[in-house]
Formats: sequence, structure tokens, C-alpha cells
Amino acid sequence: MFNSKNTLRQRAMQVLAWFVFGFCTVFIITGYLVGTTTPSVAQDVGTDAELGADVVAAPGEKPAEIAPVEEPAVEAEAVAQAEAEAEPTAAPISLRTIKSDQGSSVLSKSVSFLGIFALIFVAWLLSNNRKRINWRLVAIGVGLQLTFAVFIFYVPGGQFVFEFATAAVQKLLDFTGVGSAFIFQSFVTGQWEIGLINFAFAVLPTIIFFSALMTIMYHLGIMQKIVHFFAWGMQKTMNISGAESMSAAANIFVGQTEAPLVIKPYVNEMTESELMVVMTGGFATVAGGVLAIYVGMLQPMFPDIAGHLLAASVMSAPAALVIAKIMFPEIGTPVTMGQLKMESEKEDVNVLDAASRGAAEGLKLALNVGAMLLAFIALVALVNYILGIPGLIYNKGLLSTLIEHFTANALAIPEGCAAAADEAVTGCIQAMQGAAGAPQSWIAPIITMQDIFGIVFWPFAWIMGVPTEDCYLIGRLLGEKMVINELVAYSSLQGLLSDPNVVLQDRSVIIATYALCGFANFGSIGIQLGGIGGIAPSRKQDLARIALKAMIGGTLAAFMTATIAGILV
Repeated sequence: MFNSKNTLRQRAMQVLAWFVFGFCTVFIITGYLVGTTTPSVAQDVGTDAELGADVVAAPGEKPAEIAPVEEPAVEAEAVAQAEAEAEPTAAPISLRTIKSDQGSSVLSKSVSFLGIFALIFVAWLLSNNRKRINWRLVAIGVGLQLTFAVFIFYVPGGQFVFEFATAAVQKLLDFTGVGSAFIFQSFVTGQWEIGLINFAFAVLPTIIFFSALMTIMYHLGIMQKIVHFFAWGMQKTMNISGAESMSAAANIFVGQTEAPLVIKPYVNEMTESELMVVMTGGFATVAGGVLAIYVGMLQPMFPDIAGHLLAASVMSAPAALVIAKIMFPEIGTPVTMGQLKMESEKEDVNVLDAASRGAAEGLKLALNVGAMLLAFIALVALVNYILGIPGLIYNKGLLSTLIEHFTANALAIPEGCAAAADEAVTGCIQAMQGAAGAPQSWIAPIITMQDIFGIVFWPFAWIMGVPTEDCYLIGRLLGEKMVINELVAYSSLQGLLSDPNVVLQDRSVIIATYALCGFANFGSIGIQLGGIGGIAPSRKQDLARIALKAMIGGTLAAFMTATIAGILV
């Protein structure tokens, strides 16, 4: 009787998830058919500025009374001033402007929708047992992602939660600024010196504060309740084991090595499919402390970045479950099936002890992040230099040839012979013309690692719904994230947003933000093997066998989250 009740309840939850998935699909398609495009804030500001300039020149003045020379200069100056005043308002990317962005066309959103199925197909190709894939679980997982995304982007209550989360993170960053200012300000002026306002002193301290805050919340039992809530929801809807759901939920808030600690007693007895879920979940999400860094880096150009990164962390949890269960379907019976118990050990005596330990761990993490960023950026510069050597050698040889040709003709100018002199001068002119045209026709391009990434990952950027003209730049970021790490990729995104010569559509920035939000890179494979292998030494061989596939799965999960964001923005 008890089993039949559980089965009935699971069927009911599955039917509900299917209904939500269908409702979201119909909702999106209906929005495409009947929705109207409203002008964005940037366009409104520009139009008002133009109208304002026209009004200044128009009021009942006779044409004869307008100075023929001075008026155009005054009008142009007024227009330039209006445009200068409009730029700060139009520059930041926000949720309201992105939803009305002209780049978010029906075609782009349709590509994002089809991108979900394309990513599932890629995971299916990489599956080790296609016949055992639970497609009901896949549909429910995608439905959970769509439900949360619709809630955030379209439901008024969801938008309130989104804006509240963004404001809350900003307030926490303000508190970090107070502590940083006290430590690093100049002892002479009492103000921050310009030289101190940089990544090391303005961004890295956020890790220390957030680490201390998270440790306090775990000590008080707050985080355990939040994690248990998300785990319960995924277990009931997707019919997965308690260990899988608990690990996936923990990954929303903590890192890839801390999340497995909540299921430490069960790791030795987990099936390979469960291990795949644990590792994929770690690759598909980021830790809360590191997330604060990305907020600090991008918030000046992207005020809503905190809300989007939080949404990406939540949405990536079911996405990781979906991809992992496609690539490595369950063929056994998990020990924790039907159970949901979270293991947590209190390591601290009181709140002060927890804050001290969290701050110390945050300092180690901040130093580690700074060292990694320094080392990897330097290594990228080294690799780019090596890749550019063939082009440099070719260009050096070309330059030498042009110089020799120019010099030979110049020295060959004879005295007293007009025809020969004309011929020599003509040769010099041709050499100069060749030198002038070389940049367009002869000079070999200097290839960089980012150029290769841009080409290789261009298709993935496109299937996520990135506008075609931005696919190359976003592809470069995706490649940096996988081969190096997401910190370098977000740093490059910050550089693109700060560069006045680069114009990225807001839609592209949103999709990139979601796609980069994960630890899926080659370096993280070693981190997970060391972390999870330390918990369960007997499973190291199993972990090593599935590690690369799990990293690819984490990448696909982050891409799936980005495609769903692309459908709705």
C-alpha cells in the first residue's frame, strides 16, 4: 500500500512537470505570435535627444533671423551634448532593456529553442547506454528549467525576487567595500588612491567576506534548510536518489569540492551514474564566493548581473541532472533511492568561530584566485606569442624584400640619363605602393588562441541564440572558459564591455553570462579527482574514467541554461 502511494505521488508530480513544460512551450510560442516589440530605453533616450534638438531650433523663429554660420554650430553642439548626456543612461544592460532589445528577434529566440534539442542530441551521441535513457526525467528536468526561467523573466513576483536578489548582493558588496576601504586606504589622505583601485584590492576582498558569511549561515543551519528544499523539489519531480538531489542542490551554493561533503557517507556506495551526476553538477555551477567576484567585475556595465548569475546557478542544477542522466543512464539501484538525508558536521563552537574560519578560508581562496589569474593570463600571452611566430617570420621576410627592392631601385638612379632615371624612380614608386598595400594583401595574420576558440565554438554560440555577428566573439569566451577557466573568460567579457570599439548586443551578453557560469574546464578535472577521490579513495578509478565526460556534460548543462535564457530574453 505504501509503495503504491509513493508511485501514485511520483506519477502525479511527473504529470505536473509535463504540464508545466507544455504550458511554458505554448506560452513562449504564443508570445512570439502576438507579442509586440517595444522600443528599448537606449532608443527612447536617443529619440528624445533628437526631438529636443529639433524643438530648440524650431520655435517660431523666422529663417532670416537665424545666423547662417553660427546656428548649425550651436545646433550641432546641442545635439552632441544631448548625445553625451544620453550615453550613460543607455550604456548599462538591465533586465527591462534586454527584454525589449531589437536583437532579440523571433528568429534568434527560435534558434535558442531548437538549441535545447541540439544540446540534448549531442549528449545523446556521447551516451554510453542510449537504450536506458529515462526520457521522462529529461523532459521534467527541462521543464523545471523553463518554469524557473519563466518565473524570473515574466511573472511579476519572479521579477521582484530577481530585483531583490540583485539589490541584496549589491548591498553585501557595499559592506565588503567598507571593510576593504578600512584596510587599504591611504594613511595620508584618508581616501583611496587611484593606484589601489584595482582587481586585487577592489574585487578579491569580496571572496573573504562572502566566505565568512556562508560559513556563518551553515553554522546556524540556514543553508542546510535551503539546500534541503531544492533537493526535495528535484527528488520528487525527477525521481532521482537522495544523494544525487542533495549534491545537485548543494552545488547551487557551494563549490565542486564542498558539495560532495554533504553526501560523504554515501560516496563509496554510489553507482557510476550517481558519480556522473555529482561531478557534472560540480562542473556546471560555481561557488557562491567566486560568484561574488564576477558580480564585482561586471556590475558597472551590467547592473543586473547578480540576479542573472544566481538564476544561472539555480537553473544549472536540473540541467546537470538532465545531461548526466543522458550521458550515463542509471542501470543499478541507488542506495539512497527514496531517502533524503543531509550530513553536516558542526566544525565551529559559535558564530565568531565560524566567521573566523570562513574569513581564513576566504583569504586562501582569494590568494589562489589571484595567483591563478596572474599565471593563466601570462600563459595565454606566451601561447599567443608562440602561435604568432610563423606570421611574424613571414612578415619580417616580406618587409626585408620590400626594403631591398626599394633600396636597389634608389641606388640604381644614374646621372645624365633621363630614361634610366625615370625607370629607377618608377621602381621606387612601385615598391612604396607594394609596401602601402601589404597590410591588405600580403601580411600574414597573427593567430592567437582566442582566434582559434572563436572559430571552434562559433557553432555552439549560434545554437544558443547568439546573433550571428557576435558568435565569433562569444565563441572566444566559451573557448577560454573550457580550456583555461571561467574567471579568465569573465575577465575577457569585462574587457569587451569596456572597449568602445566593440559593440555586443545585449542579448549576446546575457547568453554569455549564463554559458560561462560553471567550473567546466580541464583544470577542474584535477580538482574534482582530488576532492571527491579524497572522500572515497576506493572510487578513484571510476572517477578518473568518467571525469572528462562529466566535464563535457557540465559544459553542455551550462549551454542549455544559456539557451533557455536566450528563449526568454
